[in-house]
Amino acid sequence: MDKELTEKNREAWNEALLYHQKARKNWLYDGFRDPNFTTFQRDGDDLLIENFEKINIKNKTIAQLPCNNGRELLSLMKFGAKKGIGFDISDTAILEAEKLRSISNLNVDFYRTNILEIDNTFNNSIDFIYISEGSLQWFAFLDDYFRIISKLLKNDGKIMIYEMHPFTNFFIPSNEMGVEPTLDIFSSYFEKSPYSAKNGLDYIGQTKYKAKECFSYMHTISDILNALISNGIEIEKMEEYNIGCGMELATYIKDENRVKFPLSYILIGKKSL
Repeated sequence: MDKELTEKNREAWNEALLYHQKARKNWLYDGFRDPNFTTFQRDGDDLLIENFEKINIKNKTIAQLPCNNGRELLSLMKFGAKKGIGFDISDTAILEAEKLRSISNLNVDFYRTNILEIDNTFNNSIDFIYISEGSLQWFAFLDDYFRIISKLLKNDGKIMIYEMHPFTNFFIPSNEMGVEPTLDIFSSYFEKSPYSAKNGLDYIGQTKYKAKECFSYMHTISDILNALISNGIEIEKMEEYNIGCGMELATYIKDENRVKFPLSYILIGKKSL
């Protein structure tokens, strides 16, 4: 990925995280003072919890990249992991993650870095990596991203991906002239050029602001699967769901029609080099 675009994304996320913090107020800070608190509380999160429990991360070293402000990684530690490691490109995200770590007193380290530039320090050291919604779209070439994932994992180490389904990237909402939002064709499923956005990344508070430009990428299901396979990750399970995650198509589909669309998926894989 072009380093200039990566730097623009870092700046956009640094800006957006300040809006996220304002929208959340003290929810995360107050929450992580409770030893039993986790952020896996949304509709559909029972699917995540069920899979985390089946994978069994007790006494394991776990990681998340990108980790945003660390809230999910810190929550995952409550499943019995012994050590957590989080990586993210946003300075603002890592600063907040370190504050939450201090409040929760959990054994997690956070690193501000371009994911694709993680050095060899952590090679073959991670038992489990969690990739959450909205992660894959920031990487132009998934082969590069999953090469890092594979490098970090121990042999037989596992990954779990919970992501927005690529199908949701077909559409964007339109609300012209005050009419009810409809769905318009957004992009070719096979589009490879970066999508530029200047409407901000505040998916928490929905604040409209003059935002720094950011760049994301469309990936097909075959892009994802082939990048995993080519980097020695054996696919053990993949399930598609009509449960929305993140800011995507689910917001604009009437409830009675939502069951017709694939909105998210969970994939579990194992490093088998």
